Amino acid sequence: MVEFENVIEIARPVHVVFTFISDLQNLPKWNYFVVQVRKTSGGDPGVGARYHQERKTDSQELTIVEYEEDRLLTVESIPPSKPQLRRRMTFEAINERTRVVDRWQLDTGHPQLLQALGKSRVKSAVGKNLAKLKELLETGRVTLQDGRRVSL
Repeated sequence: MVEFENVIEIARPVHVVFTFISDLQNLPKWNYFVVQVRKTSGGDPGVGARYHQERKTDSQELTIVEYEEDRLLTVESIPPSKPQLRRRMTFEAINERTRVVDRWQLDTGHPQLLQALGKSRVKSAVGKNLAKLKELLETGRVTLQDGRRVSL
C-alpha cells in the first residue's frame, strides 16, 4: 500500500467546491482517466452512497464512508474492486477560497516495491487532475489531458 497527499487551493467558496466534489458523478469532468460514474444507490451524496466508476482500463465500485458537509469526504473502493482505495478529502474555508487536502491510501495488489516505485507517478497524476478541477471551478471550463473539453 502507498500513501500520499496533495493540497490545492481553489478560489471558490467551500460549499461550492464540496458540493461539486462530493457528487462523484462529476469525476469525469476533472479526471481524464475516469470515463463515467453513475450512482447505484438512491438519495443525495452521503455516508453509504454507492457508485460504479468506469475508468479507461477498468472499473470499480465505490462508497462514501465519511461525509461532513463542507468539511470531509472519504470514499473507499468496495471489494473485490481493484485497486483498493481510500481517498479522504478535507475542506477548509479561507475567506472565499477553499483549501482541499486530498489523502490517498492505495493498494494495487502489486508487490510493495512496485507500488513504491509508482507512487510518485500516481501522486503527480492526481495533482494534475486537481489542477484541472481548480481550473474548471474557477473558470467554468477546462480541457482535460485527453483533449475532452468540459464546461459547467
